[in-house]
Amino acid sequence: GAKILRRHAELIKLKSNFTILDTDDQLRLLKQLISFEQIDEKRWPARNFLGLLDHWKNNAWTPDRLPQDEINKFDGKGQKIYKLYQERLSILNSVDFGDLILFPILLMQLNSDLLDQYHKIFKYILVDEYQDTNVSQYLLLRLFAEGHRNICCVGDDDQSIYGWRGAKSENINRFTTDYKNTEIIRLEQNYRSTSVILNAANAVIKNNQGRMGKELWTDQKEGEPISIYSAYNEDDE
Repeated sequence: GAKILRRHAELIKLKSNFTILDTDDQLRLLKQLISFEQIDEKRWPARNFLGLLDHWKNNAWTPDRLPQDEINKFDGKGQKIYKLYQERLSILNSVDFGDLILFPILLMQLNSDLLDQYHKIFKYILVDEYQDTNVSQYLLLRLFAEGHRNICCVGDDDQSIYGWRGAKSENINRFTTDYKNTEIIRLEQNYRSTSVILNAANAVIKNNQGRMGKELWTDQKEGEPISIYSAYNEDDE
């Protein structure tokens, strides 16, 4: 994303030497904006606004494209802070990490000729940990993959752990809908665990809803029975 933006910075009113803000920089900027807008920071801390902005960018929502229920958050103050925040970033010739995915999406959506150029560059696409992609990452991949439709994604919907960061495990479940004639290769043989452990794991994960489904198995011995130990503290554990 950063490479794409540096090549085409002028299209988003930036210079190619733009700065990428880290979390501390973002918080400092948000505190300035909160103070300028005379918002009670004890009630609406800068870190809360930062989490909201991150959530919006993970869903590929610009300030002008927020759903109504999102606009109502923080008593309607969030959208205004978002607009001021983006304006300030532009003045400072800066972006944040969310912009590194969001801005390329906007560039490709608004410039079909530019998207055609990247279709020629990205003839084959391989994605790892696909179950942990968020909406923005999903949309960017769709844009790049629609040129040749040569995309291979590796992932496990039962191992999605980044929902708190905007990941959508359903991205992997809808893959066959998004890309017709998909070939699914299930990697079900396990080389690390015993059959006792795998049987227990299968019994647990089968209760999850909306799964693609798989049956883990191993050539290893049955192994020791599973036991439960309640540790007194981390040292005891």
